[in-house]
Order: sequence, then structure tokens, then C-alpha cells
Amino acid sequence: MPGQEPVSGSRRVPENGGRSAAAGVSRRTALRVGGAAGLLLAMGGGLASAILRRAGLHSASDTRTRMGTLVHVTVVHPEAARARELAGGAFDEIDRLEAVFSGYRPDTPVCRLNRDGVLDDPSAELVAVVRRALHFAELTGGAFDPTVPPLTQLYRSSFAETGAPPAEHAVEEAMSRVGYRHVAADAERIAFARPGMALALDGIAKGYILDRVVEQAAAAGAAGVLADGGGDISAGEGEVAGTGWPVGVEHPREPGTVLGTIEVRNQGVATSGDYMRAYTADLRHHHIVDPRTGSSPGHASAATVVARSAMDADALATAAMVLGPVHGIELLERVDGAEGLIVTKELDLVRSSGFGA
Repeated sequence: MPGQEPVSGSRRVPENGGRSAAAGVSRRTALRVGGAAGLLLAMGGGLASAILRRAGLHSASDTRTRMGTLVHVTVVHPEAARARELAGGAFDEIDRLEAVFSGYRPDTPVCRLNRDGVLDDPSAELVAVVRRALHFAELTGGAFDPTVPPLTQLYRSSFAETGAPPAEHAVEEAMSRVGYRHVAADAERIAFARPGMALALDGIAKGYILDRVVEQAAAAGAAGVLADGGGDISAGEGEVAGTGWPVGVEHPREPGTVLGTIEVRNQGVATSGDYMRAYTADLRHHHIVDPRTGSSPGHASAATVVARSAMDADALATAAMVLGPVHGIELLERVDGAEGLIVTKELDLVRSSGFGA
């Protein structure tokens, strides 16, 4: 589901862990699954398989194109056939939820809301995600704002048509149609208070969908499960030894260079960056637009967040990217269960107090 949050193809960490470097992390999917799927190739496929066999477990992975990117699902289960079934079946759930949250299919509830300005009898899932998005908009003072599409669409069309950023008066007009406080959402309806508004849930719904995949597999008896959607990661139980899924941190400007790894377990990870859909070579103008100013944030190259869910990490990564290294870290220190890394334009690393600990 391309949109406010950048979509990245997941670059896998080689079995040898990739090259190492001393400084600078700022890729969009800075946190990536190690190897074919977390545990298995990060440990080395043969070693992991031997450990799983001794524990009486089997692993299966499936990779398909969904939500505008490659989605990898790995399931560990006592039965090999059941592991394969759950990994493949995850995509049925992704398809179902993408049909709810996508802003690019004309028949989805989100598209109908954006077209009509009101949506009656929304599904409980849609209401929950919209309300969570509005919660983070309030929490971040509008740094994360799901009503940003008038601005992002303006920049996209301006660069496509003229190769230059939009005129100031056009930005001001678009900003008049942006504002999370002008959205009402309850069980009966979701509605905009101003004409011409639009909602994009890309920056939070992809994480929600990955979380649902993990929850579904775990409820079906999976001993371990991980879902990676273009680098946004939802991790359930991990390695059989009781540690988490190893996730590699990649250099911002040197794809394939791994700076280190963290372990995630029953958590979500997301990264927002300036490079994935850049409009200019200097990365000054890119797909992320600060809803409060109408321009791309200029202090950070990327922000990576680990949170209690991929949905929360998704929204917080966007907010931290917009807020920059000082206020972004302050935000993460205030959110229970969240930690993060923000990389400045100069590739300096600024971490929250518990990131990587």
C-alpha cells in the first residue's frame, strides 16, 4: 500500500552477516530480517534447521508481492505441513485487510471515504486503525497526520509535471485541507469536517496487517512467526532457544552494508527515510512531508523505531523522522515500550536510552 510511509524492497542480510561499518544508519528499512527469514539465515540455514529438528520444530517461509512490496512470512511449527499451510495462508488475511485499508482501489472503504467525505457503518477494524492514527497524530502534535494526502499528492504531481516543488500558494491551499482534528471516527461513521480532505493509512495500516498475520499464526499454534512487509516487521516468538529474531541494521547510503543486529520478539519494527522516493538528488525533497510546514523535514535521514506492535512502530517512525533527532527522541522516550534510532543528514546516530540495549 504505497503512500505516506515509504515502501522498501527488503534487502536480505547474507549468511555471513554482510559487511560491517562503523557509523551511519539511515535506510528506510534500516532494520531488516536477517537472511531468508530472520532466524534461519541469520544463524546459517543448516545450523538453524538442525536446532529446529532437535526441538521437534519445522520452519516454512513464503514470499509474495502484496501492499506494494515483497512480503515475507516465516512460521515455525511442530508440524512441517502445518508450518507451510500457515505461511501461505497468511496472504489470505493480507488480501482481506488490504481490501479494507488500501487507498488505491476504488471499491475500498478508504477510497469511498476520500471520495464522499463520509463513510457510514465502517468496519470495526477500520475504526480501530483510524482512531489509533488519530491518537498518534495528537500525541505527536501533528508530526504524524493521516490526512496529509493533499500535500503528498501535490508534491508528487508537481515534480512529475514540472520537475520542481509546488508553488507556495499551492502548498498553502493544500495545507488548508490537512488536519487530523477535522476527522471524526466512531462506530457509526467516519467523516471529514472540511471538503477536499483525504485519509491515507499507509503509515500505520501496513503494520497493523503484519501484526494480524503474526497473531493469526500464533493463535493457530505456531511456535514462532515473523512477517516482513518491505522492511516493516512484526515479530512474534522467535528462536527456539528463547531469544528474538535477529534483524540487521543497514547503512543508509550503502545498501548491503550491515552495521549490526538487534533482536526483536513480540515487537514491531519500522523505519522511515528520505531516500526511497526522493524527488531531488540531494534528498531535500522527498515523499515524506511535514503536515505542519508543508515541506519535507530537513534534519533527519532516517528514523527506526522498535515498539510493542508494528502498527505503533509504523506511525512512530514517521513522526520521529518528521520531528528530527532532538524532538523525535524526546517523543520516543515518552512512549512506553518504544525505542529508536534517528540518523541525521550528516549520518550521526542519535539513540533513545534503550535502543539496542
